[in-house]
Formats: sequence, C-alpha cells, structure tokens
Amino acid sequence: MSRIVAGRFDRSVDADAALDALKREGFTRAEVDAFYVGPPGQNARTPIGGDVYSDAGSAGAGRYGAIGAVIGAAAGLIVGALVGFNEALAACGIGALVGAFAGVMYSLHGPSRREHTPEHPADRAESRGGRMIAICVDRAGTEVLAVNALRMNNARDVGRTEGDWRDGSWRDFDPRTPLATV
Repeated sequence: MSRIVAGRFDRSVDADAALDALKREGFTRAEVDAFYVGPPGQNARTPIGGDVYSDAGSAGAGRYGAIGAVIGAAAGLIVGALVGFNEALAACGIGALVGAFAGVMYSLHGPSRREHTPEHPADRAESRGGRMIAICVDRAGTEVLAVNALRMNNARDVGRTEGDWRDGSWRDFDPRTPLATV
C-alpha cells in the first residue's frame, strides 16, 4: 500500500497549475495521477450505472407497491364482477396497476421515508465532482510538498489515504470513500 495525497479541483486551470507546481517540486509522472471524478451517483460503480445498488429514498417502495396492487386488484374484481367475467379481469388488472402505482407513490412521499441505509450512511459527507489530482508520497519529505502544491492552487477536499499505486495511477480509487482531511 502506498501513501497518497489527493485534492479535487473545480476549475481545470487550477488543476493544470497544480500539475506544473508538482513538476517543479520534483514529482515524476509516475508519482502523479490526474483524472476526472463525476458527481455523486454518476460514477458507474455498478453494472447498471450509478454508485450504489439501492436508493435510500425508495426503501419500502416494493412492499407498499404490492399492498397497493392487492387492494387495487380486489377493488377492480368487485367492480368488474358486477358487469361480467371479461370486464372483471380487465378491471382487476387495471386496479392492480393503479394500486401498485399509488402504493409506491405513498411510500416515496409518505411520513415514514427513510433517508439513510447501510449504503447511504447519515454521517458520510459525499464529495462533489471535479478534476482530481493524486500524488504518491512514498518518498521521504514529499507529503508536505504535495499538500502545499495542491492548496496553493485552490484544491478542494485535500486529503490523505493509502491505496494501490501502480504504473503512475491510483488503482483502487473509490469516489464514494472520503479522504482523511489534511
């Protein structure tokens, strides 16, 4: 594991200036990695896109959708039974569809909406997107030089961590994991 210092930049001009400053301080290309980080939720960490498999705001929507579908189907069946068999089946299906939609909408806007799940803890502050510069600071005395070069050029969220640094890039970077603030 390598020691890494990183900072996020809102403007490319500042990031380019930081890269120049790091070069002047003696950092090699193998020690500096520059890349773009998307905003939270847009980093394609899962096979279908996004950063997590579940949405904190949709917790319980499936249960309420099923309850709504059963109630809607029962209501449609009762109303449809008064008219005829084919109409009862159609009314049952339409009632189930409308009931499922109403149940999901209730769960999303109801009073029991949960904002935090194990994938979305309440105490984790997510960083914004932008251009990120990471520096491997395994050489003695380079951490302070790297932090100063980033801060002097308007880096946001400057922090340190440990990670897998190979061939001039940070291999195990996870945009959802906050850095330890320097």
